[in-house]
Amino acid sequence: MEKNNLINYLDEFLQNSEYKDSSKNGLQVDSTNNNIKKIWYAVDATSYITDKAIEEEVDMIIVHHGMYWGFEQTMTGITFQRIKKLLDNNICLYASHLPLDANNKVGNNIWIWKDILDCLDIKDYKIEKFGEYEGFNIWYAITFPKSVNIDIVEEILTKKLWLKKNLYNFWSKKEINSISIVSGWGGSIVNEAKEKNYDLYITWEAAHHEIILAKDLKQSIFLWWHRETETFWVKLLAEHIQKKYNIEIVFLDEKY
Repeated sequence: MEKNNLINYLDEFLQNSEYKDSSKNGLQVDSTNNNIKKIWYAVDATSYITDKAIEEEVDMIIVHHGMYWGFEQTMTGITFQRIKKLLDNNICLYASHLPLDANNKVGNNIWIWKDILDCLDIKDYKIEKFGEYEGFNIWYAITFPKSVNIDIVEEILTKKLWLKKNLYNFWSKKEINSISIVSGWGGSIVNEAKEKNYDLYITWEAAHHEIILAKDLKQSIFLWWHRETETFWVKLLAEHIQKKYNIEIVFLDEKY
């Protein structure tokens, strides 16, 4: 696949230009290789991920968390080491952060909801946009008439979706009829969950002061793992590319 055509397609499919994001979405590190035959996809752009990609002799790495977040100004230290490995092995790096979170075909949040509804066997529900970031609502909340026991929600989602078993039932509700979710670091949006009376708020990470706020608000909150919940969606993007362009894809991710 011709590299520039592939990059242009990804930019358009993910609508990178539509989002204001701290991540510099799109091609972050270029290569002289114009023919992309093999893609490695991972959650994070790290040196140990690049080492694996070199072993696999890939042409491009696609990640959710790239190297550039708007504050890198010098190519020194670990930034230099990471980029040098890519350049020395002629591998280009493509990153998609919020656009991948928000995409309605392969995005993190829409597929999280599909999995949760399936796991809890919820057929009758209402879904709406939830949580605003830089003028965009990229997350979702659902309400459902048939109550679900919150302990059962914790047990099922922990087993089936690898949630970190970390429920803070500050609202002390046993039966719930609504859930809101913000992927990534979403503790700061706990206020909105309370204002809209969502029984349970799920997010991947929260700072200490954000959990304290949730307790003061009596807003039940369930903390998930950040990376673990973002492996599926970059896989879906890679599979989409594979089907469209018949490019070989590889996934071998590591956390730490």
